[in-house]
Amino acid sequence: MGEQENMRAYILELEGRLRAAEARAEAVEREAELQQSRAIELSARLSAILSISAALLISRDVDAIVQLVVREAASLFPGTSAAHLFLLDTENDTLILRAAAGVSERVSGRGLADMAILAPRSMLLVGPQLEIALAEVDEEEIASLRSHIPGWPPYSALLAPLRVESTRMGAIVLYGGVSAHLYHPRDIPFIQALADLTAVAIDEVLQRARAAALQRDLAITQSLHAEAQARLNTAQAQLLQSAKLAAVGELSASVAHEINNPLYAARNSLYLVEQDLAPDAPQRSFLAIAQQELGRIARIITRMRDFYRPTRAELAATSINTILRETLELVQTHLRHGHIHAVATLEPDLPATIAHADQLRQVFLNIILNACDAMPRGGDLRVTTQMLQARPEAPATIGVYIVDTGVGIAPEHLPHLFEPFYTTKAQGTGLGLAISAHIVTQHGGRITVESAPGQGTTFTILLPVSQ
Repeated sequence: MGEQENMRAYILELEGRLRAAEARAEAVEREAELQQSRAIELSARLSAILSISAALLISRDVDAIVQLVVREAASLFPGTSAAHLFLLDTENDTLILRAAAGVSERVSGRGLADMAILAPRSMLLVGPQLEIALAEVDEEEIASLRSHIPGWPPYSALLAPLRVESTRMGAIVLYGGVSAHLYHPRDIPFIQALADLTAVAIDEVLQRARAAALQRDLAITQSLHAEAQARLNTAQAQLLQSAKLAAVGELSASVAHEINNPLYAARNSLYLVEQDLAPDAPQRSFLAIAQQELGRIARIITRMRDFYRPTRAELAATSINTILRETLELVQTHLRHGHIHAVATLEPDLPATIAHADQLRQVFLNIILNACDAMPRGGDLRVTTQMLQARPEAPATIGVYIVDTGVGIAPEHLPHLFEPFYTTKAQGTGLGLAISAHIVTQHGGRITVESAPGQGTTFTILLPVSQ
């Protein structure tokens, strides 16, 4: 009997050991299954994070980014009843809800967002910690959250600040509403990774927008600088031209003064000689010619002296069309010999302008002769007048256009055409266009030129209509 009892006890001990071994095996198997499940969950989450990262990298709009993040956050963390993403309004230093998932409409309360943005890193609130945090939230905000989030109050919450380096940008708040799927500490690295990706993506969009704005500002600044530089260059060119014209004026006045004395002496001498000649003396005809030419020289000297200061007595109501017709008649022989076909299209009933007719005639003659020189093998010359529509702040203006089909002007010569002593002609003095520009300016007008090699030249003269 003793051996049987010992055998029975041994068998029972073996059965106990076997059951214990089976229990340990089942526990190991369950742990292996749990680890495998966690590995699968981890792999799925990593894949989701990578997919979110790829999507954020190609996003170029803040609204698209925040909507993507809250949508993916709700699926990345099972049991989430609501996902809120807030961005900081730097002007007012307040948090603004920019995207929400799990609610039918945007809530008015910030909830735990104020706590989330101030947190150094992501955090998990469960049980008493969450109750204490919610107790510090304003009652109106809690009421708003309760009315819009199903299954309130939550069993757990995940908070993550949106931050790039030391710059706070916003916060992500996830509320867990199912007790069977409480958030776990292993969720913290994933919500932190999602928050970091979101902050970087938003910051990139904002930096890109700032860069574009700076680029636009730079382009505007460069344009304004170029415009100012062009105006400065024009002003400098005009100042230089004025200085040259002033030098020409001083030279003309000096020459006129120096010539006047011997000129008057010569005229007086001829007058005295004439007094001693007999009325029928044959030398009188030569004296008359000499007196006439000396008188012409005196008038030329007077014009040289008064050219830069025309007297008011010489200004009168002048018809631009009449001056142009007379000038074209004057050069008819020149036009025929040069095989140039001239056409005048003059607007009828142009108002008269107060001007020095001889000076304007000199301007038109100089430009027309230059046009003839530019067409050595013949061509077409068009002279047009037009009454330009007056702006409220500007006087009425007459436009005169002299167009030729000649060889044109090289671009490097155009900026210097109206400078004194600048010429491209072998026998030119470089004063014709400079004097013409000065005459037009003295009349309150403006002269411009457009030309290109082989495409002819257009001179535009704008003269105000004097009331």
